[in-house]
Amino acid sequence: MQLIISFIKREKAFSFLFISILILSLRNLFIPLQSDEITYFKISNNILSGKYYQTDYPSSVIPIIPFLMAFFSFKGVPLLGFALHKIFHIILTILGFRFCYLTLSKLDIDKRIIYSIILLAAISSNFISFLPSLYPEAVIFFTFWGFLYYFNEPKTISNFKRLFCLFILLIFTRYVYAILGLLLLMYYYSFIKNSKKDFWKLLLTSIIIASPLLFWFKYIHNIESQNLSEISYFNRFKVGENPLWYNIKCGLGLEKHYEVSRINGIPAFISLFVPITGVRNYLISLILLLAVFFGLFQKIKNTIILNLFFAFTLVILGFILAGTGFSRYWLVLLPTIYLSYYLIYNKYFSNPKYFVLVAQVIGLVLFLNEIRLTFLILKKIL
Repeated sequence: MQLIISFIKREKAFSFLFISILILSLRNLFIPLQSDEITYFKISNNILSGKYYQTDYPSSVIPIIPFLMAFFSFKGVPLLGFALHKIFHIILTILGFRFCYLTLSKLDIDKRIIYSIILLAAISSNFISFLPSLYPEAVIFFTFWGFLYYFNEPKTISNFKRLFCLFILLIFTRYVYAILGLLLLMYYYSFIKNSKKDFWKLLLTSIIIASPLLFWFKYIHNIESQNLSEISYFNRFKVGENPLWYNIKCGLGLEKHYEVSRINGIPAFISLFVPITGVRNYLISLILLLAVFFGLFQKIKNTIILNLFFAFTLVILGFILAGTGFSRYWLVLLPTIYLSYYLIYNKYFSNPKYFVLVAQVIGLVLFLNEIRLTFLILKKIL
């Protein structure tokens, strides 16, 4: 608590913006369920009856959100359950930012730069809307940055347990993050190379922690192989003569996926920076995306930067293979994106104060826009 008070006294501009963003995020408590949230709610009701169904047949929808929704369920007062669940997501987002801060603190950069990166991520388009909602984004943000934090911590069995648990939760929250298993293989190799005596302990720990995921995959295989699934995230791989190539084209933004209303993938990257719903632009998005790689390459010899580069690249590859790649999928990568842009800035300007000033100005402008959106949202639902 003393650290928070000290920070507020020392960093008044950042404190004002962070507290304001937190308050604005509470508007989600009044927003009714929509789209995928309704699907999760239907499944959560059936979970309480002992069935992982949406209505009449088994589902292969990611399990974390439906199970959390069932946990927070209040049969007589469902709105209370939704509100508590959303507050839980806000807390997870704050903890995710803490992991992010601790990870970036390992780098030799000014603390105010880290505050700026976190500010730009928190106030970016869609962040306030999706992270405190009942979509999976808050759980992903927390587990992804927790995974990266422990990935960069000293290699001990204790840290590995935390790392591996977060990895399993990531997959249970969105299947595409299984691609980070390639990073985990690097971790195994490095760990065993430096401590061969712990090999069997590491293997046994991995099997025990991964066992729920193995049972889940067996369940998924059974219902998918027999076409029993009422609603599936795997049927997108069953389209056309070459479904993988079809998904890659959709993930690259060269074609619109049949399951969505607009082109996603690479062209959606620009939507992270422009507070306009549904904006798409291939050229500008590609330039902004390539700039991320250029920025990270400036300090690629730093181990943490290298790990962030690998994680960013693998997740982007996963989005492309997934095909649909909604713009909200990119939100978890925002701190890495803004870190890379700072590294570009730092290549040409040594004084960090202008980056901080620009971040605060952008944060203030986007904050005022979020106030406008909040009034519009509350006017519509109240």
